Amino acid sequence: LALMATAAFLPPAPVLRPRIPTARYRASPICAAASDAPPPDADTDEGEAPRGGRKDRRRVVRIAWEKLVRWSRSWRSRNRSDVLETTRKVVVLGGGSFGTAMAAQVAAKKPDLEVAMLLRDDLVCRSINDRHVNSKYLSEYSLPENIVATTSASEALAGADFCFHAVPVQFILSWEYFIIC
Repeated sequence: LALMATAAFLPPAPVLRPRIPTARYRASPICAAASDAPPPDADTDEGEAPRGGRKDRRRVVRIAWEKLVRWSRSWRSRNRSDVLETTRKVVVLGGGSFGTAMAAQVAAKKPDLEVAMLLRDDLVCRSINDRHVNSKYLSEYSLPENIVATTSASEALAGADFCFHAVPVQFILSWEYFIIC
């Protein structure tokens, strides 16, 4: 009776499974669309004699792989839209050297894109709008004509498709107050 009681509380004994030889099975690629080649196990038998259903399995795997590659090619060709084609306005929070460089890079990619920079310093804001130069940071570079600087958060963020954050970590709390007010 005591043996049956202890057997009821003990976990079942582990079932030993035979090990799969590693030379025969390889890991499949992580991204199926990365390679148009079939999986390594699909066509090669690596010196083993074919067994009963092995050829059928390889054929099924090869057909499934070819379908996946065809689907991937058609999906990629349909979804080749460029994000910049549909974007009308981008906002960059921060007018330091990183924010200015980011705004200049985005503005140079598409000339009819409105790039708004949200700044705290009114002097730098006027410098960017009047002369297209950030007088405090990167003063030796001229900025594209489609960059507009403002100190008003509501004006900058109105109608924006994307917003880039280029404010240094040590100034984030003061920016929260700036944007809320």
